[in-house]
Amino acid sequence: MLTSKFDFNKFGLILSKYSYQVKKNDILAGVIVGIESNYVLVDLGLKEICFLPLNELSVYYISDPRELLYINFIGEFLINSTSGNRIIVSLKKVHYTYLWNRLRQIDFKNLTIYGKVEKSFRRGKIIIYNDLFFFTLNSSMPKYYHRSTNKSLFLPFKFIEVKDSFHIAHISSKLAIFSKLNKNLTIGERYVGNIVSIRDFGILVNILGIKCLFHISKVPKEQNLTSFYSRGDQIEFKIISKDIERGKISLSLEK
Repeated sequence: MLTSKFDFNKFGLILSKYSYQVKKNDILAGVIVGIESNYVLVDLGLKEICFLPLNELSVYYISDPRELLYINFIGEFLINSTSGNRIIVSLKKVHYTYLWNRLRQIDFKNLTIYGKVEKSFRRGKIIIYNDLFFFTLNSSMPKYYHRSTNKSLFLPFKFIEVKDSFHIAHISSKLAIFSKLNKNLTIGERYVGNIVSIRDFGILVNILGIKCLFHISKVPKEQNLTSFYSRGDQIEFKIISKDIERGKISLSLEK
């Protein structure tokens, strides 16, 4: 549990003296003055006593506030809402804010995390890592995991994009797996691959578990894609380039 380092009594006097107008997302020190079955009363040194709803207590399920808090507990609370005559605060979002700040100190470019599948949707899955939740599209995961609802499943992920202002991160399992397996493929070397799909832009080939692209621009002019190649064909290709950040490997038939 996170607790405040502030001296609450002194901080409360400062707020009262200058008639501080709280804003949404402010984080203030406060003390618990009352605990009910579905909410907690918090004194932040303001004119009004603030309300901490049950669903804003923790990132985990809590059935009773007494499981987590007690009278005279001093901590830091985030202003969740100031609409109407009631100020709603959150302890959970303070925890999220600290977790996010800690996450931002990590070297995203070179980091691979192992997240647990929390919930599945039609277009993707919610992944939990270090108490933070991320959404990943099915297109960013190997097909095998698209329909899996196994909550004990851990998958490797890499960060694609992080947006500080919204506390949003886009992650990809495919890119993490690619980063690990691509070390087995060397530019300039030749490998036998299986054709897994034929598209207008070229042929997708599976080489050592990695999906590679034989672009149509590299196909000899005398060869028609659909008539000359078939799904399942085994052909020897040469690795001509690797894009680690995008998780792409390009192929050629050249010797």
